[in-house]
Formats: sequence, structure tokens, C-alpha cells
Amino acid sequence: EGIMNTKRFFLSWILSSVVMFSLSYLWHGIFLNDLERLSYPQEIFLTGSIITYLILGFLVTKIYLMKFPKQIAKKPLVRGIISGVLLGISTYIVALVIGVSFNNELTPEYILFDLAWQTAEQTFGGITVAFIYIWIYDGNPVEVITRKMFGGD
Repeated sequence: EGIMNTKRFFLSWILSSVVMFSLSYLWHGIFLNDLERLSYPQEIFLTGSIITYLILGFLVTKIYLMKFPKQIAKKPLVRGIISGVLLGISTYIVALVIGVSFNNELTPEYILFDLAWQTAEQTFGGITVAFIYIWIYDGNPVEVITRKMFGGD
């Protein structure tokens, strides 16, 4: 059981980090082309991003494993979504306060849009953690979620 817990934790941590980093790279690197506007080498940015997303993956996994009220604790997908939303909002607030932004003009619209993106990105991390825990505990996540949503459990 101890080895299984460690395996679940590390798998969740690493895969959620990869999912969130990939979404961030897709958004900033390809969609918005923000990486072209960096004032320092891309390698430094990408190395810092990898470290940041490893920390975020660790945090979303730890949040997922916290004690939730019973009605939420029994719903792993909901728990994953809540974990990701909490981390996404917190991450964005920290970034905003310390001034990490690709945009020079922070309008209320931009802040809300960026907050929504950051929250969505971390929510996918939380969903990744939930899927891994469902898969390792109960089998095929799609089957399990469908059964829990539509009955038969």
C-alpha cells in the first residue's frame, strides 16, 4: 500500500506538471507568441517554467490529497477540479502581485482573461491528478466517471 501511494503521488505529480506546462507552452509559445517578446534567453525562461510547473504539479497533487468534506471526497473528479481551481487562482494572484506578466497594460479585462486561463490550466492539472487516482484505484477513468455520474455504482 505504501509503494502504491508513492507511485500514485509521483505519477500524478509528474503527469499534471507535464499537462500544465504543455498548456502553458501552447498558450504563451504558440498561440500568443509571447516567447518572442522575452527580454532574456528563452532557455532561461523555459528552465524556470519547467521548475515552476514541477512545483505546481506537486502542489495540485498535495491539494487533491487534502482532507475534503465527505460529499466532495467521494467524487474524485470534483476534487480534482476544485484543487486545480484553487491552485490556479492562487498562482495567478501571486504572479499578478509580483508583476509577472507578458503584457505591459494590465486592464481589468486582461486580468480577468489571464486569471481565467491560469485557472483553466491548473484545473486540467487537477483533473489529471483525479484521472490518475481513479485509474489506479478503480480502473478506466471514463467508465468510473460515467458510472458515478449516471448511476450503476
